[in-house]
Amino acid sequence: MKQIAIIISAALLVFPTVLFAEVSERVWVSTDKDVYLSGETVWCSVFSIDATTGSLSHENSVAYLEMSSVSGTLVTCKIAMVGGRGSGAFQIPVSAHTGNYTLVGYTASSRGRSDVHADARLLSVFNTSSGLRVKGGVDIVDPSAYAALAAKDNIASGPLSIGVESSVPRSSAVTLNIGNSLPSGASLSLSVHCDDGIIAPDGKSIVDFVGTPFAPFQGSAEDKEGETLHGRLFGADASTVTQDLDLLAVVAFPGYAEDVYAGKISADGTASFRTGNIYGDRDMVCEIVGLDDSRECRLVIESPFLGVKVPSIPSLKLSEASKDALEKRMKSLLTPGRYSLDTLAEFLPKRGSIFLADDLCKRYHLDDYRRFPTIRETLVEITPDLRIRKDIKGRPQIQTVLEGVVRDNLEFSGNMLVLIDGVPVKDVEKLLEFDAMLVGDILIYPYNYSLGNAIFNGVVDFVTKTGDISSFKFDRNVVIVDWQGEAYPVAFTCPNLPEGGEDFRNTLYWLPQIDLKAGENTSVQVRTPSYPGRFKIVAEGISADGRPFRSEASFEVR
Repeated sequence: MKQIAIIISAALLVFPTVLFAEVSERVWVSTDKDVYLSGETVWCSVFSIDATTGSLSHENSVAYLEMSSVSGTLVTCKIAMVGGRGSGAFQIPVSAHTGNYTLVGYTASSRGRSDVHADARLLSVFNTSSGLRVKGGVDIVDPSAYAALAAKDNIASGPLSIGVESSVPRSSAVTLNIGNSLPSGASLSLSVHCDDGIIAPDGKSIVDFVGTPFAPFQGSAEDKEGETLHGRLFGADASTVTQDLDLLAVVAFPGYAEDVYAGKISADGTASFRTGNIYGDRDMVCEIVGLDDSRECRLVIESPFLGVKVPSIPSLKLSEASKDALEKRMKSLLTPGRYSLDTLAEFLPKRGSIFLADDLCKRYHLDDYRRFPTIRETLVEITPDLRIRKDIKGRPQIQTVLEGVVRDNLEFSGNMLVLIDGVPVKDVEKLLEFDAMLVGDILIYPYNYSLGNAIFNGVVDFVTKTGDISSFKFDRNVVIVDWQGEAYPVAFTCPNLPEGGEDFRNTLYWLPQIDLKAGENTSVQVRTPSYPGRFKIVAEGISADGRPFRSEASFEVR
């Protein structure tokens, strides 16, 4: 029964034929602050909101973010979501021009909207090492007028209570008490950052976002359990390939055996792949399994980003009055030996794989055995549950012993799915003669597995020591490209902040997702920096019944 369940799960994963009801989703992106330097990290919290009810949407599991100026897109990012909520981070390029930018988010359901840019929020970016500015996007403001604008107190109250001491010492721990007075549960992000007097862009909050009118729209929930990729065949023989029902389009992400996906090739030369969540920037291998090497045809995956066009953006206010504040911010980027993000960030749980059953995997770590020069010799000498046989055409294939399966009193079953670093291998002969000293582990999954319209009697993955598949010679129709996966869900809570030393952090604390029941209270500890100033606390989110909110408070570091 377990084997049957595995096959069904895999089949659901690789076939993009399941139809979903049309949905209407809008995406709001909360960030740790509104003003950044070029080169800084933007910490994000995503809310996918049902446009008809105003509550969190559970339909699509991937949000696409674009940070743009009127000149075009500066940065893209993908955020994996569970239950309408997700988090991640991206870095503003050090070459970013000074100016205001929009940060817009959308899901597969809102790709058809012509006004998706209307859902964007505004961020300001200052490039302190270059005089380059967004064309027509910067206004020079007199210092006295700038000081008057910056002096406005934007502290807002809301349905969440935020308790904190009004004044605390430098380099000390301060406790924040957060209470939910709403009649229903709430999901929110929490930020603590320096309010240094730099004018923030006059953008909308989640309260404005939910209350903003929008044109009705409907879209699909194709990213139900992960991202759906769309590809197209190119090449001289592409038209004939679409007529061959025995061919299968496959995309794989080297390094993980569970990240290989198949799609049926349609008559129009397209193929779709329902993947799991692919985290981080990865190599992606695109191939057509079963295609003769003499035929010219390649599979190319389309970008999922819209390239949102922004018609106009309010100008950034630039003044000599902000010089001191910007110089203080620069210290957090330029101080030698500054704390690394790996030290201060905290990775949050991410969606697990549903592809292969790791608990049934058999692993051979080859350095535990006498080493042999080729994979062929390694299989003969080290792995008793693998064997090499020839098919009716005289081509070698690898077979294994399936768990709990006996066929005609034979222990070994038929053809396996053969992978190297998670990438399917069409020509097993090439693999058998491959340098075995480059392989660290052999992983065997001894159960039936369905990939597209093919059923394999087991899976074997040859994992190289370096994860560099360029050492293996693939067929000429195989395409290897850089692919942007989802950002790892992460919080900036600084749990391992060292004692002593100079600490010029501008963002002190960022927790992208806090879930509070009605009437529930929670507390967090924040470490103050080694410089004085005023710090703002911002809690932004939405209740279970669709009520958006934003609550703010502040404290002084002396």
